Amino acid sequence: MTPYPTFASDAFAGKTVLITGAASGMGFETARAFLSKGAEIVLADRDAEGLARAKSELSGKVHTVTVDIGQNDSIETMFAYCDANLAQLDHVICCAAIITAKKIPDQDWAHWERVMSVNLLGTFFTVKGAVTRMLGNAEGGNIVCVASDVAYHGGGGLIADTAYAASKAGTLSIVKSVGRELAGKNVRINALNPGPTDSPMHNHIDPALKERIAANLPRRRMGRPHDMAAAILFLCSPEASFVYGTAVDVDGGSSFR
Repeated sequence: MTPYPTFASDAFAGKTVLITGAASGMGFETARAFLSKGAEIVLADRDAEGLARAKSELSGKVHTVTVDIGQNDSIETMFAYCDANLAQLDHVICCAAIITAKKIPDQDWAHWERVMSVNLLGTFFTVKGAVTRMLGNAEGGNIVCVASDVAYHGGGGLIADTAYAASKAGTLSIVKSVGRELAGKNVRINALNPGPTDSPMHNHIDPALKERIAANLPRRRMGRPHDMAAAILFLCSPEASFVYGTAVDVDGGSSFR
């Protein structure tokens, strides 16, 4: 298990964390990170088999709930599970998303509808569910929404397409807007902008293209789920108490601007 030595082993003891898109990749590694620091975790994903596999590979207080973030009634079921099984909800990490890389002629209405229902609507209604619960917590809570560096420079249809890039730009707007509305409350919301990351979500990218991408990044490598999980731990920690309504780029320099 990656130790994440910056944080004490009990840094999140007594805290609960809901992570969507947690069956693999960044979501799974984020769960591993929080568990290593004493948290109680709810893994949420539409892949029931993946959730079972993830739970078997983790140790600690782990719950699982199957959810399709693109369906509002499924999101409500996810939060109902949390209400029934957790004392309260302290941190919510919105990792669930679908990444697509279609050229413009191949993007039809159904394609955009599915991408937006998961990446944009799903993110907002997960945030809404988190906010309504955290406002009642004595110590508030933290929300982190995973966006993407393509929110800044576009998709282009090679690694990600227009629909995906637009959904992630919308995610940044959700964070800004919700942050403004929560001003003065004890709930923080921030975004994480990963750059190209070597994770199952990017299995659609040809290995040779991954090598070229890595060679062109200032850090000369693709990101890893561990890089993102470490940043999420920070954003949910007391040390980040003045980080609010913003986006943290963890992208190896891909979004220099």
